[in-house]
Amino acid sequence: MIAPAGPRNLAPAEGFESIDSMRFLPVRLALVFVAAGLSGWAQVSATIDINTAQTTPLNANFSGFNDEVVFPAEFFDYRLNNLAAQLTPGWVRYPSGSFSDAFDWQTGLMVPAWAEQFAGTNIATLLTEGVPWANGKGGGSFVDGANRADFLGSKLIVCVNGFTDTAQSAGQMAAFAKANHIPVAVWELSNEPYLYKGFFSSGADYVTKMKPFRDAIKAADPGAVVAIFFMDAGDTDANPPWNQSIIDYGPPYWDAVTYHQYPAQSTGAFSQWMADENAVLASKTSAYVTGYLEPLNPPGTRFLISEFLPSSDGLGTGTSLTDRTLYGAIYAAEYVMRMSSVPSMLYVGMHALTGTTGVYAANTHYTDVQNAYNAGATIDTLTLNFGFFITAQPLGLAVLNGVVRNATLVDATTVTGGATVPATGLGQIPALYAQAYASATGQRSVVIANKGAAAHQVTIRVNGTPVAGTLPVQLIQGSDPTAADTASAPNTVSVQTSTSANPVAVPAYSVVRVDLNTPAVASVVNSASYAAGPVAPQEIVTLFGPGIASQTAASSTLPTVLGGTSVRVTDNAGNTQLAPLFAVAPAQANILIPSGLAAGPATVAVLNGSTVALTGSMTIASSAPALYSINQDGAGVAAADAFLVTSSLQRVYQTLFTCNPPAVRSCLAAPLSLGAATDTLYVELYGTGIRGAASVQCFVAGQSVPVLYAGLVAADPGLDQIDISIPKSLAGSGDVRVYLVAGGVASNVVGLNIQ
Repeated sequence: MIAPAGPRNLAPAEGFESIDSMRFLPVRLALVFVAAGLSGWAQVSATIDINTAQTTPLNANFSGFNDEVVFPAEFFDYRLNNLAAQLTPGWVRYPSGSFSDAFDWQTGLMVPAWAEQFAGTNIATLLTEGVPWANGKGGGSFVDGANRADFLGSKLIVCVNGFTDTAQSAGQMAAFAKANHIPVAVWELSNEPYLYKGFFSSGADYVTKMKPFRDAIKAADPGAVVAIFFMDAGDTDANPPWNQSIIDYGPPYWDAVTYHQYPAQSTGAFSQWMADENAVLASKTSAYVTGYLEPLNPPGTRFLISEFLPSSDGLGTGTSLTDRTLYGAIYAAEYVMRMSSVPSMLYVGMHALTGTTGVYAANTHYTDVQNAYNAGATIDTLTLNFGFFITAQPLGLAVLNGVVRNATLVDATTVTGGATVPATGLGQIPALYAQAYASATGQRSVVIANKGAAAHQVTIRVNGTPVAGTLPVQLIQGSDPTAADTASAPNTVSVQTSTSANPVAVPAYSVVRVDLNTPAVASVVNSASYAAGPVAPQEIVTLFGPGIASQTAASSTLPTVLGGTSVRVTDNAGNTQLAPLFAVAPAQANILIPSGLAAGPATVAVLNGSTVALTGSMTIASSAPALYSINQDGAGVAAADAFLVTSSLQRVYQTLFTCNPPAVRSCLAAPLSLGAATDTLYVELYGTGIRGAASVQCFVAGQSVPVLYAGLVAADPGLDQIDISIPKSLAGSGDVRVYLVAGGVASNVVGLNIQ
C-alpha cells in the first residue's frame, strides 16, 4: 500500500514555478542565496515597461531541448534526469537529430547498413561512431524516451527517419505512440534533409517523398502535428532555393514548418564572436520569422525550432568559442525569449539536453560502450560512475523555463535606457533584452538578459506604475562571459536567488528573473498525477499556493480544520462543504474532495481561521482517474503490488521495483515474471478519482488487459485500487506503459517491466 498523498518534486500545475518552493524540494536546483547585496556594481539606469493589455498567447511547453540517443547514459538514468529536471524542459526531442537518420525506432538501435548509406556525406563519420555508442548501451527505446519525458513533465518531439526507414514504419510508430499514451507534440520528417542531395534533390523532391510518411502518421493519429524542414536559418542565402522549391510544390499537406539555426562560426577574439552572435539575436530571431518565413508561407502556418546554438558546433567537435559559456547561456535565454513573442511559433529548443552544452559528465564512457559493442555485448551504463554536472549554457534557460513552462501569455515589454553592446553590421544594440509573462493564475514575472559588461539598475513598471514590494529574484551572472562549468569546477556559473526592491540590480553578463506579484490563488491538482483538470468526489487532491497554512500539520482522522487551516468547496448549485484534510503546510495542502458536490464548475477557498487566504477553481466530474507512482511524481514505475497465482492457488509475491537512495526519484521497475504456463500474474494498481467511473479499462503496452476490480480501498479514504491480470502475450515486453481509461477519461501513465 501507499501513502495517500505526498509532496511533489515538480512545479505546481498552474502559475509559475515558485522560487520560494524551489528551495525546499529535493530535485530542485541547488540554488544558492546571494550572500552579498546586488548593489556593488557601477550601474547604468534603465526602465522596463510592461503592458498587460497587449499580450500574445504562448504555446504550452514552449521551450525544450534536442537530445542525442548516442549519449552513453540511459534514458532512465535517474542521476542524469534529476539534473535535467532542474532545466524544466517543456519538451525533449527523440531520438536525436542527425543520429535519427540511421535509427530504427522499433529496436531502439542504430542500423549499421543504414549508416553506410551516408558514406561521403558530412555525417558519415558521426553515424559510424554513433552505431557502437547507441547500441553498446542497448539502444534507446521509444518507451524509455517517453518515460523520461514523463519524468521531466515534458512532451516529445519525434524526428522520423525518412532517409532509411519506411512510411509504413512511421505509421506504426504513430500508432504505437497513440496506443501507449505517448505525448508527441510534433512529428518532424527527416532531420536536415537539405544537406543530403543523394536522398532529396530539392525541397520539392523532399516533400513529395515525405507525403507517404505524413499520410501514414495521420492514418494512425489524425490529430498528429506533422512538420517538414525548411533550410537552416543560419544559411547565408537570404531565400534558399530549397525553401522556394517547397513553396512551389503546391498546397501544403504539412501542419507546421520546422527549422534549425546554426549561424556560421565567427573568427577572432571572444568579443568578436559575441558581437557576431548579438547581431543574430537582433536581426535573425523573431524578425526572421515575421519578415521572411511568415510572408513566404500560407497564412496561419506554424513554426518550430528543434535545434539552435549561438553558432555552428562543428558537428560536435567543440570548436565554437561561445558554446558551454556564460555568454552561451545568455544567448540561449534571449533567443527563446525573442521567439516567445512570435504568435506563430510553437516550440523552440536548444541543442542539446545531454552533452557538452547540456548535462555533461566527468567520464562520458564512450569508450566503454564502444568496447562492449565491439565485443558483441552491451553494458549497463547505470552501473557506471559518470560524475554528471550541468554545463553553464543551459542555466540561462533554467532561469527562464521556470517562468515559460507555465506561462500562457507574453506581455508586451519595452526596455528604455541602459548600455549598449556591439552587434556586427548593426552598430550598437541594447545590452538588455526583457520579456514579461503571465500564467493562468495571474502570476507575472519578467526575465532580463544582459549581454554586456555594464551592470544596470532597472526600474520595472507595469502599465506605467512602478512595481512595489519585495520581489523574489533568481539569476545567473558573472564578470567573465567566457566562464564555463567543468567537472572539476561545476559551479563557476550557478543559479542564485535573492530578493530586491524596485529598482532591481541586473548584474553584468546575466539572466535575471523577477517575480512581480504573488497572486492569492490556490492551484488544484490530482495528488497522484499532479495534473490539473477535473476532480471527482472522494478524490485526493493537492493544493499549491502561498500562505496556505502557518504551520505544517497532518492527521489520520481527516479533520476539516488542521493547524488553523480549512478548505471550503462551493459547487455551482451553491452547496458549500469543508474538505477533509490529510495535511497542510505553508505552500501545500492535501485534501479529500467531499461527496455530494454537483457536477460542473466549483470554487475553492483556503481559510486561515475565518480569513480567506487563497481562492481557486475546479471542475467537479464523476471520475478523474490518476495512478500513483512509487516516486510520488505521477511518472515512472507504478506504486503497486504484484504476485503470481499458481495452479495450486499459491500466491507468490514479486518485487515490482528497486530504489536507489539517497538519490530522489530513483525507483526503477524490476522484472515481473509471468511464471509457468499455468500461472497467472496479477498486479494491484493504486490511484484516486476512479471509483465513480461507470467503466474502467486498463492498457498495458498498448493492449487492453482484464480489469478484475476497480473501486475504493475501504481502509484508506480517497484511495482506489485496480486489479488487473497480465496476459501471456506480453511476455518479454520489458518496460511497458500502463494507464487507465475511466469513464472515457485517460489517466497518467506509470510503468512496469514484464520479463
